[in-house]
Amino acid sequence: MALSDDVSRIAAVAAGFSRPGEHVVAVLAVESAAGERLYLCAHADADGAQTWLALEDDGSPITSRDRVRDAASIAALVEVAEETANVQTGEEPRVASLSYLDSLAANGDLAAAIQAGLPAVDELARDIEGNYRLELVGG
Repeated sequence: MALSDDVSRIAAVAAGFSRPGEHVVAVLAVESAAGERLYLCAHADADGAQTWLALEDDGSPITSRDRVRDAASIAALVEVAEETANVQTGEEPRVASLSYLDSLAANGDLAAAIQAGLPAVDELARDIEGNYRLELVGG
């Protein structure tokens, strides 16, 4: 199954968790350091207020604070690296992973840019944790 099919499938599952007046506005595919695929799903209401939910590949919600934080950090690091390296991502989804991050770093010196982007990584992680749809446990 193509990644775009997986993202569409997960978006449909995530829509089932939407509250009245909300819709799914983003699905970020992330591969954890352990190699497992999960999806960070953003829901937004008409005013633009966002909440988040992480789903396993099978569509079940994730409630582990550590797993959600790790996924958010990887996704944000990849975004910072892509922006710094001027990577044109196009319309197709991609998996944010440590191996993809390594491939970006191999194309130039991104260490300083990533270091400078760490506040944005922390900010996204806090946003996701603070606006998470379910109670997070651990960590």
